[in-house]
Amino acid sequence: MWRLYLAVVFFAAVFGTALSLYTLLHQETPGAGPLALLLLGAAMWATTDGLSLATFGASETLFWAKLGLAITAVVPLAWLLTAVEYTGYDRVLTSRHLLGLLVEPLVFTGLVWTTGSHGLVWSNLQPTAIGPYTTVVATRGLAYWGHVVYSYGLIALGALLLVRVILRANELYRTQSTALLVAIVIPLVANTAALFGLSPDGIDMTSIAFVASGTVITAAILRRQLLSVAAGTREIGRDEIVDQLDDAVFILDSNGVVNDCNPAGATLVDETTDRVVGQSLVDLLPALSSVFPIEDIPDNQIVTIERSGSVRTYDCRLSPLDSPFGERSGTIVSVRDVTEQTRREQQLDVLNRLLRHNIRNEMNVVRGQAELLRESIETESQHSRVDRIVETVDTVTERSNKVGTLTRAFEDEPASIDLEAVLRDAIGAVTAKYPAATIALDGDPDHCVEGAASLGVAFEELLHNAVEHNDSDHPQVTVTVTAAPPSGADVTVRISDNGPGINRQERAVIERGRETALEHGSGIGLWLVAWIVRTYGGTLSFAEADVGTTVVVQLPKSEP
Repeated sequence: MWRLYLAVVFFAAVFGTALSLYTLLHQETPGAGPLALLLLGAAMWATTDGLSLATFGASETLFWAKLGLAITAVVPLAWLLTAVEYTGYDRVLTSRHLLGLLVEPLVFTGLVWTTGSHGLVWSNLQPTAIGPYTTVVATRGLAYWGHVVYSYGLIALGALLLVRVILRANELYRTQSTALLVAIVIPLVANTAALFGLSPDGIDMTSIAFVASGTVITAAILRRQLLSVAAGTREIGRDEIVDQLDDAVFILDSNGVVNDCNPAGATLVDETTDRVVGQSLVDLLPALSSVFPIEDIPDNQIVTIERSGSVRTYDCRLSPLDSPFGERSGTIVSVRDVTEQTRREQQLDVLNRLLRHNIRNEMNVVRGQAELLRESIETESQHSRVDRIVETVDTVTERSNKVGTLTRAFEDEPASIDLEAVLRDAIGAVTAKYPAATIALDGDPDHCVEGAASLGVAFEELLHNAVEHNDSDHPQVTVTVTAAPPSGADVTVRISDNGPGINRQERAVIERGRETALEHGSGIGLWLVAWIVRTYGGTLSFAEADVGTTVVVQLPKSEP
């Protein structure tokens, strides 16, 4: 039995060393460096345990026992640093903190090697035979028990950090943190049993327990990406995102007092972060008094705040801050400057009104005057000029109508509509206007898609373009509808014509979704179609065709 025990101890040493070296290969991952130190310390601990038993001389046995006890000062600190780095708290750990944590291990190590002169660690050392081996039995002193309390305190602190991740993080990080907790609990239980005489004399199962601990860590590495995805990176990333936000963010307690804020929040109230914390947000920003006190978290509210002699508009959003047990513990308030956005919306509203109403009415006046002018002139050349004026006026009026249609499209609420009915209505309207055109509906149009009435306008515009710009005496257009397999989510509508095709530059502009000074579309029709289709979650593209143009519209399928 003793030989088996010794073999297992040395196996723990080899296994721990190998695992620590493997962990060092991933030292860029938060927590990997201290974890490697933890595993190496445990392996060295197991080695000294084995050598202290396998050595026959009392002095040699005592040497290895002291060395093992000195090594134990490293393991709890390595565990705490592993937890601190893994959870992202190393960003608040300074060199002064680290030096403070090293004081006890260094002092204890010195006391271990000089214990013969003061007995603070061990006293009454007696070599004792255990089976074929020799061990040292001693009375534990005050420094020994002080070291035990300190070590267990470090382990408990690291465990609390992991428990915090378990309560707050998603499934992956919960599994990783649980694995690390189990990995330290196993040897902790074994060590406790040895300290309080619950294991046989001369037997310390802590080293062997690290074999099981290493197995848990190995499983976490191989199955749960322990050394490639760390919670600390996530926590640091979240903090950096908040710090870099242009939006002001305040964390309030249940009384509306600021517990924390990001730099943008401190800038908004013209204070430093330290001076903001502890003050009421309403006192700092009286404009938010209409938002507080809050019983139920409301939707976002628009507030105005005067800053540097100018009045700016802000979008204020409030989100509940719940504790892990589901209780309301505070509120997160984010304040976004929407002054420029509000101004642009106002400008667009004015331009839209001018384009939809004023320009259209004025163009009607111009058209009426042109028709009156036609009656007072006699030459054919003058008639052609008047016709050109009327044609231009009709084009401007048509574009104004399209802008109005586009505006109404953005106001429509998406719903489930019958695609076949929409397509047949659009085909009927275009056929009535162009009797010479042939428009066929093929495929499987019996589907419901996400959209609204404006979707019919988009298809009518595509069919109108296919016929109007067709240089054939008998324009032919084919509308083909195909659906994805039952598991798919899209319905595809292909509109193909036998015309001259759309200019490649204009197609590229529409597909890219923006114009430049050198590349721009010639009209608003295709923009109208693209915006309407994309409003309802669809896509617009152009397929290569030998003859004419093929426009491809994909729309999300919906339940009737």
